[in-house]
Amino acid sequence: MNQHNIYWQLYQDDPIIKPGFPSPILADPSFLFPESCPDGLWHLFAHNIFGVLEYVSEDGIQWKKKKSIVRNAMRPFIFFEDGTYYLYYEKYKFLHVLMSWFPFRKWKSRIEVKTSTDLKSWSSPKTVIIPKFSFHKDPNFGESVSNPCLVKFGSKYRMYFSSSLVMIPDCGFCEPKYITVAEANSPLGPFSYFSDPIISPNEMDPFCNLGAGSIKVIPWKGRYLGFQNGIFWNPVRKESCSAILFLQSEDGINFDRINDTPILGPTGRGWKASHVYACDVKYSEAEKIFILYFNARDKAHWTQGKEAIGLFVGKVEETKCSPKKKTTKAKPKPKAKKSKRK
Repeated sequence: MNQHNIYWQLYQDDPIIKPGFPSPILADPSFLFPESCPDGLWHLFAHNIFGVLEYVSEDGIQWKKKKSIVRNAMRPFIFFEDGTYYLYYEKYKFLHVLMSWFPFRKWKSRIEVKTSTDLKSWSSPKTVIIPKFSFHKDPNFGESVSNPCLVKFGSKYRMYFSSSLVMIPDCGFCEPKYITVAEANSPLGPFSYFSDPIISPNEMDPFCNLGAGSIKVIPWKGRYLGFQNGIFWNPVRKESCSAILFLQSEDGINFDRINDTPILGPTGRGWKASHVYACDVKYSEAEKIFILYFNARDKAHWTQGKEAIGLFVGKVEETKCSPKKKTTKAKPKPKAKKSKRK
């Protein structure tokens, strides 16, 4: 049996993609390897305060903005299967993302999907997830379903998504409170919802005591890996934080942490000083590495903070565990009949 060790490190200290004027943020990246794209380029989707944008790259490092895909949308996720691209995202009303920073406005969103066969033209949107259960809603802050992530489980498709909201006082805005799941026979639905969250905040958890944030799940080596950005209060720094937690699961529902502490967290200074947020992860069989794009925030409050996208790499080292060799015992020497060994 082979043992796998994963060593994580930043590709570079600076952001890979910075937000362009006038948006102070560029967030929630989701990407495709070039071998999955008709033009042989890397494709990455992310959002600013106006909507979801598409970027392209020849090497996954230097990115160029291509076009805007959908307005009044955020937190995209791209899924590819059998020649069709499915772009999921959280959809909200016009200017709602700006007005939501004011306490008298309640949030309301849904998850939509657009499809394409060439990454050039996209279909009309289709709503696939709406706030339905009580844990999708908060009486004070609104109704929210967000951060979609689609994974194929046998003949079914499982949608991981965030739900409900929790106010983060030093940020001045809400973050996702729960992580939950829905299943369907098609990437387009209809989806049946799980009746309870699979991850909830816990006041005793040092890295998930405010909100569950979001999760990206990928199958790998007979199990499921989860990359969750937990939202938590840091009592030492006396401020809220977010960091990426590395999880694993046998069934894709019950997750345990591989590392007791985050694999990537805020640094206290620089462009990722305050929060390390949502990510997208894929494993390269050829390079034996995980590619993880994430976004981070330099200051907590919405009037001051900026967000950009960075690159994190997980190097996989495989150790072959050889079976124990059978040892041949030497035959005992002849003994006197009356002698006994104690």
